[in-house]
Amino acid sequence: MSGSTTPSMSASTPTLYDSSTPPTERTQLLGKNKLVEPLSPIQIQSNENVECQEQEGEEVEVYEPGKATFSQTLLNVLGDLIGTGLLAAPIAIAHAGWVLGPIFLCLICVLTLWTLKIFIRIIERDRRMRNFADVARYGLGATAEKWITGLFVGDCCIWLIALIVLFSDTMEAVWPMFSSNQWKLIGLAVIIPLNFVPLRYLSYTSFLGVLSTWTLVSILIFTGLATPESPGSIRDPAPTDLWPTHGWIKLGISFGLLISGFGGHFLVPNLIRDMKHPEQADRVVEVAYGICIFVYAIVAVFGYLMFGRDVSDEVSRDLAKTAAFSPTLAKIAVWMVALNPLTKLPLGLRPLSDIIYTWFHLQPTVFLPTRHTPTITPSYTSPNSPPPLTPASTTSTLTMFPLPPTTSAESAHDRRETIKSILRPLISIILVGFFVIGAFVLPSFETVMGIMGGGLAVISCILIPIAAGAGVWGWTTFSKIVFGIASVYAVIGTACALLNDGKVTV
Repeated sequence: MSGSTTPSMSASTPTLYDSSTPPTERTQLLGKNKLVEPLSPIQIQSNENVECQEQEGEEVEVYEPGKATFSQTLLNVLGDLIGTGLLAAPIAIAHAGWVLGPIFLCLICVLTLWTLKIFIRIIERDRRMRNFADVARYGLGATAEKWITGLFVGDCCIWLIALIVLFSDTMEAVWPMFSSNQWKLIGLAVIIPLNFVPLRYLSYTSFLGVLSTWTLVSILIFTGLATPESPGSIRDPAPTDLWPTHGWIKLGISFGLLISGFGGHFLVPNLIRDMKHPEQADRVVEVAYGICIFVYAIVAVFGYLMFGRDVSDEVSRDLAKTAAFSPTLAKIAVWMVALNPLTKLPLGLRPLSDIIYTWFHLQPTVFLPTRHTPTITPSYTSPNSPPPLTPASTTSTLTMFPLPPTTSAESAHDRRETIKSILRPLISIILVGFFVIGAFVLPSFETVMGIMGGGLAVISCILIPIAAGAGVWGWTTFSKIVFGIASVYAVIGTACALLNDGKVTV
C-alpha cells in the first residue's frame, strides 16, 4: 500500500467495507445512475462529529461474504416456497377445473421463476444488496423504494400473522388442552429464540418444514391408495369438473391461491447474500422450483381426486375426516401442518427485521481510522552499516486493520455500535409480539390467503421484478404484455377475495 493513498470518499460519507479486499478498495456500484447514495446510509447529525471524522477516519458498513452452502440455501428456499399454499392447492384446482387448473399452476411456476431470476441478475450487479427493497431501489430508484418497502412490510406482516393463526388453530385441533389464543402465546415463546439464529442454521428448521411437507404428502398418497371408497379414495374418485363450475369469483380466487405458494421473492435476496458461493443462486432456485412444482402437482391432483367438489381449503382437514383413515396417521398429518408455520416464521421475520434495521440505521459498521505514519527513506552511510530509521516525511494513509479506539471519533463509533447491538434484538422481539397481537384480531385465514395471492403476491412476485428489470435493461414487448395482464389480475384477484366474504370453501 502506497503511503500516499487517501480515502476515496469523504470521511463523513458512509461507504461499504469489503472484508475480502484491501481496506482501500470498496465494492463499487455497477450500473450508471442507479444509486446516488450508499444502500444503507448512516446519518450523522452532529457537525462536530462530521468534522472530527473527516480528520480521523471513515465509518463504513461491513460486507462479509456469506457462509451458507448450496444445500443449506436450497433447504431455506424450499422451506420458503412449500408451505401453507400447498394445503390450498386441491381447492384451487377444484375452483378452476381440470383444464385451467394445471395450466394456472404451470404458468405461475414458470412466471415466478423468471421474475426471480430477474432479481438474481440485478443482485449480481452489486453484491452489497441486502434485501428486497435494495434490489427494487437499484432498478426503480429511491422514490419507488419507499412505496415498495411499504408494500413489502404490509405483505410480510399479513403473511406472518396468517402463519401464527394457522399454527394456533391447528394446535388447538390436535391438542385442545390449550385454546387457540393460548397457543399463539406459546408460539411467541418458540419464535423469539429462533429469530436470533443465523440463516445458515435455520436450514435445519427448514429441513423440518420440508420433512413435514413430505410426510403430509406421503400420508395423502397412502390414504388415497388404501381407501377403497369415496371420499378419500383414488381407486374410487369423487365427482370432479373439467371446467370451472363454481362461478367467476371462485375462478379468480384459484389463481391467487396457487400463486400465494410461490411468493418467496422477499426472502431470496437475503438468502443469496448469505451464500458462500452466490454464483450458484441460479442453480439453487432451479432445483427448488423443480421440486416445488412436483410437490404442488401431486397434492393438487391427489387431493382433488380424493375429495372432489367437497375438498376444503386445507386438505389436511379432509384427511382427518376420512372414514378409512388411520387415527394415528390423522394426528401425524395435523402435527405436520402445525409444525410447518413454526419453521417458516423465523425465515419470514429475517428480511423484515433487516428492513427495519436499515430504516433506523442499525446495521453494523466498522470505523477505519486515518493515521499519520512515518515513511522510511533508505540512507546508507556505508556498505556495512544498517539503514537508519529516520522519518523523512509523514503522509495520511488508511490503516490495514482498525486499531483500538484512541480518538473521540472511534470512541463515539463504538458507543453507537453498543447501542445498536442492544436495539436490534429488542426490535426483533417487539416485531414478534406485534404479529401475535395481530393474530388475535385478524379475520379468517382463508381471506388473508386470497388477498395475499390475488393482490400482494402478484405485485411482489411479478410486477415489481419486471419493473425493476426494465429499469436496468429497458422494457421489452413480452415484459410489457406480462406486466399489463398481471396488473389487471392483481385488481380482479383482490376483488374476488373480498367478494368471497372470507370463504374459499366450495
